[in-house]
Amino acid sequence: MSVNYAYRHAYFTEIQGLKEMILVGGENLMDMIQVDNQNDIALFEAVPGGSPYNLAIAAGRQGASVGYVTPISEDSNGDHLAANLLGSNVRLLGPRVPELTSLAIVNIDCGNPSYAFYREGTAERRVTLDELTKNLSGDVVIFHIGSLALTGGPDALVWEEFVGEAIERGVKVSLDPNVRPSLIAQPDVYRLRIKRLMMKVDILKLSDEDLLWLFNESNDESSALSELTAIANAGLLIITKGSKGSSIWHNDKWYEAPAYPICTLCDTVGAGDTFMASLLVWLNKNENLKRLGVLELNEKQNLQYYAGKAASLNCSKKGCNPPWESELP
Repeated sequence: MSVNYAYRHAYFTEIQGLKEMILVGGENLMDMIQVDNQNDIALFEAVPGGSPYNLAIAAGRQGASVGYVTPISEDSNGDHLAANLLGSNVRLLGPRVPELTSLAIVNIDCGNPSYAFYREGTAERRVTLDELTKNLSGDVVIFHIGSLALTGGPDALVWEEFVGEAIERGVKVSLDPNVRPSLIAQPDVYRLRIKRLMMKVDILKLSDEDLLWLFNESNDESSALSELTAIANAGLLIITKGSKGSSIWHNDKWYEAPAYPICTLCDTVGAGDTFMASLLVWLNKNENLKRLGVLELNEKQNLQYYAGKAASLNCSKKGCNPPWESELP
């Protein structure tokens, strides 16, 4: 770690220890994004990524106190991942470990990304319940989890157990499954895990694609939404629909909000992560965490607008590059 980043880490550790913290867990990896073709050979650019990793960066840039608890590799990719977190005001609470960094191959077609992942035996999967639990300090108010961390393997079981530990200690839990079907070896086991978590978490976001895949026996979106609301106990429940905006559950009814307009679409990488991070930041800043279940409709729509704007700004830039607090008045 360079002197500048070491200093920055110590500085933010000092000032953020005084603020309520959003704790983030889940994968970190290097996105190998196709940027061009040359003589029929694909050219790729290495970009730090991973859904929870992106969320941590987006929240840190918006002025929240954020701690990232997943292990990061000691390899050169890991150095890049760690530096990017620190540069976005995120505290590194997980260990650096010798295993290699996970990789994702990202192909983008008309602005929409598709992924292939390489995570077997990598650093971000080296989680233990004891190490994670050490981070449940008194200043932690939200723990966020989701995406590849829950797809399968011993690490998925650890993350699920840690959710229970956080809830026992009075920490609000946020879930964004961000489903990647191609990486799920046991779909039925995975669906059961996510549905168990839906019954526990306080804040739940699904994309419309996640919804239909998780409730695969439903014939249409309406049936899937009915199943979702029957099992979810979240005080805040949101469905995102890309360019069609988002829906929010309030008093036994879904309310729609339009998408924030995008001036120039570059790509949608990290848009959902930025949206989710912005929800958590808005809730934390407006001190509504203790009354999630009784938020007024206008408050919920305010946070939809805020999160939608942040996601829109991210889409106007290449890759996941969330806006800073100064860009979101």
